[in-house]
Amino acid sequence: KVIKTITEHHMISSGDIVGVGLSGGADSVALLHILVSNKEMLGIERIKGIHIHHGIRGDEADRDLNFSKNLCEKLNVEFVCYYADVPAEAKKTGESIEECARRIRYEFFAQADCTKIATAHNLNDNMETVIFNMTRGTSIHGLCGIPYVRENYIRPLLDCSRNEIEEYLKSNSLDFVTDSTNLCDDYTRNKIRHNVIPQLFEINPSFDKAFANCIDSVKLADDYVVQSANEVLENARNSEEDSY
Repeated sequence: KVIKTITEHHMISSGDIVGVGLSGGADSVALLHILVSNKEMLGIERIKGIHIHHGIRGDEADRDLNFSKNLCEKLNVEFVCYYADVPAEAKKTGESIEECARRIRYEFFAQADCTKIATAHNLNDNMETVIFNMTRGTSIHGLCGIPYVRENYIRPLLDCSRNEIEEYLKSNSLDFVTDSTNLCDDYTRNKIRHNVIPQLFEINPSFDKAFANCIDSVKLADDYVVQSANEVLENARNSEEDSY
């Protein structure tokens, strides 16, 4: 499924240096292992594991760093770690911890000297994003959720559910670490993950498949609107040029 997603969305080209955002969690471990296992077939020149230490969670964060480093050594992958004091930076900028951590992550990714950066967003993450966007009020574009490709950022796991990822880890005997902040409801995404999405699966046990089909339809509609708007704009420009 991951190879199909990579191929359909032209995520990787021959000779790419692919950086993988590696937290040590289940999703990023599965993503790194899949890319390493299919490196030659995908034409990847080199893979880097990129770990961000956010200066949060004390000893647990150090554990995640050591786990990620050891995993990269085991898979014979280059390892890069960046450090930041996110709480101090958030206090300075007025951002929330979530917003600040995300901004800093992408700033570090930009420094990693890779042609592509692969992040481990999956189908469940996309559900959370769409529901979050709906609660704030959004356009059709916001209902499309997380894009498969944005500039040099790629999301190869976007068609995979969390259950499928856990099955992959189990079948390949892969360990991972768990971020304790994902277990509490202090963050908006966690509230959606722990309270809203389980209710949707109660209503429809195949909610993940229904959601994926729905998102595909919304993306087609969004693409049509963008294409039509661009055509109207281009026609207007041509008409203006013809009038001179």
